[in-house]
Formats: sequence, structure tokens, C-alpha cells
Amino acid sequence: MRRSTCFFLGLLFLCGGSAPLFAATDHSAHGIDSSAFHLTLEAEPEVIQAGQQVEIALRLTDAYGAPVSEFEIVHEKKLHLIIVREGLDKFTHTHPEPGPDGTMRTAMTFPEGGTYYFYADFTPRDGNGVTLMAELRVEGEASPAPPLDPYVPGMVQTDEMLAKVGIDAGQGMHRVSFALMDLNETPVTDLEPYLGAMGHFVVISADGSKYVHAHPLTTDKPNEVAFDVHFPGPGIYKGWGEFQRGGAVLLVPVVMQID
Repeated sequence: MRRSTCFFLGLLFLCGGSAPLFAATDHSAHGIDSSAFHLTLEAEPEVIQAGQQVEIALRLTDAYGAPVSEFEIVHEKKLHLIIVREGLDKFTHTHPEPGPDGTMRTAMTFPEGGTYYFYADFTPRDGNGVTLMAELRVEGEASPAPPLDPYVPGMVQTDEMLAKVGIDAGQGMHRVSFALMDLNETPVTDLEPYLGAMGHFVVISADGSKYVHAHPLTTDKPNEVAFDVHFPGPGIYKGWGEFQRGGAVLLVPVVMQID
């Protein structure tokens, strides 16, 4: 069984000697918590092959090794699990349910080989928000990820719709806005709440070491969703806007340069 272990202490995330991970949620950095949390990630079978189903077990423990089993409900879920491949070309947002021993199990099939980053985003009962990071190596053919060349502000086209994405710098933050349209450029009128909000925005730095999960502001335009994002520093970031229409969650990926 392959195992990967990472832990959180304040704002520092250490994983196999990698660079510190900075995480922010709800438009601000997580506050420094007096306790440490640990994430252990295990896979069965031990050698993970692209295209084959594997069972992933995530275990959360506190500084004393006790399982974390009580959570605050944040946007309708106890835990938000974001999984991306190195290079940021594959993205999954899922919500495994913690068991009484703090273990979450989920079956997955990785589409291609490579290193996958797992970001476990949760709030322990009566505590502050925490994000833990771990990674798994997947064997098999791996196409190269497209280069992270910034292309917003500007128009983004997906298979389902268009999005005019704006980025406006403010004091200590950037406002990232999505004006959503059908492929014929007609403003959408049928956005639905997704996880208790009209959209979600996950942002990860090019090297995977910085993570932000932002929730939307209230706007007076039914097709516009805006987020105030506190980027932890300059650089290139990739983000995924998540919006729901007709019961389906649609992704709008963006790559941006933050100065």
C-alpha cells in the first residue's frame, strides 16, 4: 500500500521537503492554529496505474494522533477535496465523507500518469479553516501539460459557454469576475446555486505550493459572478471557476499573471 503523509502547522505546509504551501479560504488566509493537523494518504493497490481504478484512503489526525472526526459544515460539506495533476491540466473537486475514525475513502481512476496533488480543505469543529496537501505518483502514459501562459483578462470559451473574465487589482486583493454567456454571446439567465453559492473559485500557483479557495460576492447582474481573491504573492496562477446550470457543474479554467 502506497502512503503519503503531510501535516499543517499554522500557515506552513511541509510535504516531502517541498516548498511551504500557503492556503487561503473565504477571501483571507487561514489563521494560525495552536494545534497541528496531519493528513495521511494511502492507495490500494500500491502501484497506481493510469486508467485503472484505485481506492484512496485519506486519514486526518490532530497533533496527538487522534482522528479528526467532527467538522464544521462549510458550503454544505464537511470536506472539500481538490485534486490536480502537476502542470495543473487535470482538475477534480470532490467531497468524500469522513468516517468515525477520520478516514475518508474514495474510488478513483486517474486519466494519465504523473504526480497528482491532493488539497484537503476543511474546518474542524470549533476551529479555524485548514488546508492540507499530499501527493501521489501515478504510473502510465502522460501527455505533457499545456504551458501555463496567461490568457486572462479576456474571453474564455469552454465546450458549454463563454466567459468574459476580468481582473481588477484592489488593496491587498484582486477582484476576478466572470460574465457568463452562451456560445452565441447571450448572457446566461439560468445559473443555479452550487454548494450554497452561485459559484466557487479555486486557484493554485504554477508550482502547486499556493492554494486559494474563494467564494463569490453579491452582484446585481444575474450572469456575473465575482470573487475577491487574496493571492499570497506575485506569479502565475491557474484557477477554475465552478458554476452550475441545469444540474451540471461547469468549469471555466483561467491562467493569470499576478504582479
